[in-house]
Amino acid sequence: MASHHEITEHKHGEMDIRHHQATFAGFIKAATWVSVLAIAVLVFMALANA
Repeated sequence: MASHHEITEHKHGEMDIRHHQATFAGFIKAATWVSVLAIAVLVFMALANA
């Protein structure tokens, strides 16, 4: 049943993770901008007595 799946031995440190790192860096950058924007909107609302 599992003949089409080869079981290979895991070798630590051989996986290319550059795409993973770039995606995570982009996520952190976007999350930072969203947080700054949300804080700026809240400050504006507080100053405008909204």
